[in-house]
Amino acid sequence: MAAPPARTGLADTYPNPSNATFRTAIGALWDYVTGLLGATGNAAEARVALGIGPVISFRNLLINGNFAINQRAYVSGANTTGANQYTLDRWRIPTSGQNATFGAASPDRTVTFPASGGEQVIEGANIVGGVYTLSWTGAATATVNGAAITNGGNTASLPANTNVTVKFVGAVGQAQFELGTVPTPFERRPVSFEELLCRRYFQLVYTGVRFFATGAGQGASAQVNLPVVMRATPTVATFTAGSAGNAATFSYVAATIRGFRLELSSSSAGDSFAFDFLTSASAEL
Repeated sequence: MAAPPARTGLADTYPNPSNATFRTAIGALWDYVTGLLGATGNAAEARVALGIGPVISFRNLLINGNFAINQRAYVSGANTTGANQYTLDRWRIPTSGQNATFGAASPDRTVTFPASGGEQVIEGANIVGGVYTLSWTGAATATVNGAAITNGGNTASLPANTNVTVKFVGAVGQAQFELGTVPTPFERRPVSFEELLCRRYFQLVYTGVRFFATGAGQGASAQVNLPVVMRATPTVATFTAGSAGNAATFSYVAATIRGFRLELSSSSAGDSFAFDFLTSASAEL
């Protein structure tokens, strides 16, 4: 980086500095300032020059835009078994029998979506209204609410508080949807935080309950508090079964955005249990 000019080159005791010295000092000052801010004076180069890391402003409204979060453990190339089945977090495939392919996250993934696409519905509560820009890496084509959009292109003016559907067909990485007409560098949020954003819509928790029954038809319950408040009352289901014994019924009841309750009833006297059940709570759009 260029050095700043000597102070006496800009201000000294009259009659110094001379015109020539002053002009040289102004040139040196220009070189110093532009070097400090970056050769082109843009924000990204300024941050590098000043040693400032990327600024997280939550401008990217796509969650899991680098496709790194995979709570469901979706396997690359596995065909979906129903319409609008979710694969990698927040991304669904509209048509049954199609699949997405991808490699390991390091830290980003490039995902290839099928002919029906891979899409994310952005919650209307995050849409303030106006023109938005969509950008990505890869050769994918894209639509926003069904309208084709080029890489780095703008949407029509979108209404506030209305869901927005972003869809890609083909190979895509670092997907970003942001307010305004100019695409900015991909916003990389900490992976732990990105997963918290995903959990507003889908999360997994281990659950279980156990008691000693003195006869059939006796019951016990346990409250499960969800780590992240969900978008809406979730659908709760067993994702992966654990161990159960002397259990006539085992159910999830009284779900709210903050948790749900397990209820277990015994089939006879004795140790009655259901534990290590991996349970899903889904409030996807």
